[in-house]
Amino acid sequence: MAKVRFVCLANSFKEGGRCVAGIILDNNNNSINGSQWIRPICNTVHNEIPTFLVNNINLLDIVEMEVSSYPNLNSYQSENALFVEESLRIVARYDGSLDVLCDSNLLIFGNRGKAIAEEDITRHNHSLMFVKTTNFEIFQKIYDDNPNTQTRIKFTYCGNQYDLPITDPVFLKKHQLNPNFVNTFSQLYLTISIGVIHNGWYYKLVAGIFPIFSNS
Repeated sequence: MAKVRFVCLANSFKEGGRCVAGIILDNNNNSINGSQWIRPICNTVHNEIPTFLVNNINLLDIVEMEVSSYPNLNSYQSENALFVEESLRIVARYDGSLDVLCDSNLLIFGNRGKAIAEEDITRHNHSLMFVKTTNFEIFQKIYDDNPNTQTRIKFTYCGNQYDLPITDPVFLKKHQLNPNFVNTFSQLYLTISIGVIHNGWYYKLVAGIFPIFSNS
């Protein structure tokens, strides 16, 4: 067993529960070896964590847990870590710079699109990124095969525009109550994740949104 500390950068909706992820910190709450991600998982159908276990964890909470194994080290979800459920606990709040956590890759998971083709997924050794944008638009879209409205974000990163769905439950609730609250944002930090396969594609998701307000 190994104790791991991380800053929570995602606690998002996932089929059957939640997807939690963050960047590993040292005992002084600084990131180590650049941006080294971890995604705690359970032995469940989609590796989701039951909501009741993590419902009290907020973005930017610093969390500790005992990791028992890393079952997917050689896959695109190399960040996955099985953990001892009763060891999961919040120890502090992160008050450091978000810029030092940002990714340096120029493309989001290797392309400018919304998804990664099934035949290309083996080229990837990670499934999480943290990026910053000052050019963004939140909007809603209705699909013919889904009666529920999907909240999405268009944003520019390194000169490329992306259009991705949002799965951050706190942001979605705030947006549902008052869509105009996004007008107070001057920039956003975004946690981007690769979802499970759907119709031959691995879709990109915005799993966490961190707004910087205009008057900040």
